[in-house]
Amino acid sequence: MNPYPPGAYRPPNDRWGPFSRLARRLPEGSLAVVDRTVARLHPDLIPALEARAPRAIVQLVGGESAKSFKALEKVLAAGLSLPRSGTLLAVGGGTVGDVSTVAAHLLKRGVRLVQVPTTLLAAVDSSLGGKGAVDLTVKGRVVKNPAGVFHYAEESWVCPELFSTLSPTQVREGSLEAWKMVISLDAALFRRYVRKPPPLEKLVKDARGLKERVCAKDPYEHTGLRRVLNFGHTFGHVLESVSRFKLSHGDAVGLGILLALDVGRHLGVTPEPVAAQAESALAEGPGVLGRERVASLLRPASLKDIATLLDADKKAGAKGELRMVLLTAIGSTEVRDVAPETWRALWPSWTKGVRP
Repeated sequence: MNPYPPGAYRPPNDRWGPFSRLARRLPEGSLAVVDRTVARLHPDLIPALEARAPRAIVQLVGGESAKSFKALEKVLAAGLSLPRSGTLLAVGGGTVGDVSTVAAHLLKRGVRLVQVPTTLLAAVDSSLGGKGAVDLTVKGRVVKNPAGVFHYAEESWVCPELFSTLSPTQVREGSLEAWKMVISLDAALFRRYVRKPPPLEKLVKDARGLKERVCAKDPYEHTGLRRVLNFGHTFGHVLESVSRFKLSHGDAVGLGILLALDVGRHLGVTPEPVAAQAESALAEGPGVLGRERVASLLRPASLKDIATLLDADKKAGAKGELRMVLLTAIGSTEVRDVAPETWRALWPSWTKGVRP
């Protein structure tokens, strides 16, 4: 008897290898959701799925548009004939994984989910931890992730050959997310990374291990321990939104970390040497974008627009304060409620592209 209800927390079950070999594990009659670009770049992928006689293969255009109710409806319609014991396979980056996670949770009140991350960002972060969400448009602005679920994958397939077609930008944004976890969770690993940056596969394995260590203690975000994973996300989501999602999520998180370091220094939570060490490591390791990029995104926005986006953030408090993860030392963080006056005081420096 399966000890885990559909979508409930379960320890990660990572399987590494070529997609063609792992695809043989897929039960016949499954539903596959595939990023259209991935299918084009890896022409053997769809035939490997078709050999398993799937009920349907839904191809989505990756990117933020995949996290819409329109895309969700398309996946749900294709999965109507799945049995309750059926399997949904998600092959793509974080957005395809997100909408697939929501669909797996809703279909038949929960079907088996298998994640196949095809971007480095998805491999180190979004394919692990059970979270899936779709976006909403409010007053002409896209609000990220307000409607979501927890639905843990039964398996994750990590296929290194799928990373071979990633652009330098995609590699950078996945690396930034991995370094975020190292900076905030593991001081010893941080020191090793600074001495010698790891190869790609080790970076993925280390990041997945760090995230799982957190998720195992707080699988549904009930205790607040998982908040540490939001380091850099508060203002990262704002930067994504004001860029109308031309700025990638990983790059946004990298820039969001810089702003979180500024907030921490301003409040006396993040010591100056710690902030400088973290910022330097992000620049020399994964290659975070510069502060001028922050300024170029924030200059056209009004304070009112930023406040609206922050108010819509699920981490915002009732009085407008932001529940932010701030660095206290390498490998150590603290969650603080940050008043609007704090980030407003930093706004002039941010719009000039300089460190406050």
